[in-house]
Amino acid sequence: MSPLRIAIVTYNWPPRNAIGTHRPYAWARYWSEAGAVVTVLTSVKQVFDEPLDMPLPYLDGVGVVSISYGGVRSGLINRLLKFQRARNLAKKVKSWLARSVGTNRDPRLAWRAAARDTAIRLATECDVVVSTYGPSASHLIASDMKKANPSLHWVADYRDLWSQKHLGEVTERSRNESRETELAAVGRYADSLTAVSNDMVQQLGDLTSKPVRMFPNGFDIDEDLVRKRLREPIRQPIGTLRIVYTGMIYKGHRDPVPLLDALASLAAKGKLAPESVTVDFYGARVDVARELSQNPKYAPFIRVMGHVSRQQALDAQRNAWLLLLLESSETEARGVLTGKIFEYIAAGRPILCVGSRPDFEIGRVLSQTGTGTVFAKNEQVRLEGAISETLSGRGLYDSYRPNFQQVLRFSRKRISFEFLEMLEGTSTKNLQI
Repeated sequence: MSPLRIAIVTYNWPPRNAIGTHRPYAWARYWSEAGAVVTVLTSVKQVFDEPLDMPLPYLDGVGVVSISYGGVRSGLINRLLKFQRARNLAKKVKSWLARSVGTNRDPRLAWRAAARDTAIRLATECDVVVSTYGPSASHLIASDMKKANPSLHWVADYRDLWSQKHLGEVTERSRNESRETELAAVGRYADSLTAVSNDMVQQLGDLTSKPVRMFPNGFDIDEDLVRKRLREPIRQPIGTLRIVYTGMIYKGHRDPVPLLDALASLAAKGKLAPESVTVDFYGARVDVARELSQNPKYAPFIRVMGHVSRQQALDAQRNAWLLLLLESSETEARGVLTGKIFEYIAAGRPILCVGSRPDFEIGRVLSQTGTGTVFAKNEQVRLEGAISETLSGRGLYDSYRPNFQQVLRFSRKRISFEFLEMLEGTSTKNLQI
């Protein structure tokens, strides 16, 4: 039997240090180990893609084609964006255009045009193409491949929603344009869709009328190590209670203010000393935390650690007393299930989720796995009580009861093999492994 030939179209790929890099990387790793011939179509990374220090191992036997895009103009922009002032100005201009004009053009769309010839060639050499959003260019490239070879089976994967997303400043006009583009590509040409949460499966099915299956994000750490971590007893903090956050912060969406308000309130009531708790923010995009640290009410609790290597971030998670997960309480965020939650679960520390809701996807996963507690943004009194009790060694530690069998459902290795089984079923005329 000939091996299944799979093309993965993904913008996120090493060395880009983003949580979205791990999903396609795990596919490439485990699908190739199972005998499939895997080719990854990605891009040469730009300055705005930084940090670019993801040290994932080279995958022997996986072909990687990196397409350069943008030309001379891109090179000039990259040189300008090396300066922090230029980056700050670019963010402000982009935000203003999105709010005022309805323009929020993604520069990564140029990757589609640059990749077209390579994509069309790959379309004739593969049985299946799996594209993963975002950015939208990934799906647009895959649609070009499908149009070039109608017998190619296209699976459009969603880590986040496209035109239905809740993050970002977009006008109704811009959202409608995105919807039209999405339906013209995915809605018309994709054979099937996959998504990371059940709610996203429902929304995408309603939008496209296509079959959609759920394949969640997960962790890619040795299962025996995860089992050992989850069995470790959680003890009362000695010294400062370190609450650790790793990742990006979005003002008004992934917002640490409810937690900081609770800490400030407890301090004002004399129920905790400011030096007894810190909230440590790790990441390249934590400007919101820097701004908040200028507020005297929050300053005693905030430590902006900035960007560190991936290993240092994982070590910080393991050394934390609590791991902070931030998400929106807005209805549009009910299906959001970031890969960060599974990284946290595998760290073996209680998760404090602020901003989501217990009946959202995040709340369900934390409840099923017994690894964390959710506080909506308007639950300050309940949050204060939980923090106060946790300082005495109870509270969030008492509710931390990991269910290892449930946690195993989110092993990237297992999820990747289940995904491959689905792909094999769609391409039986070409291969049966």
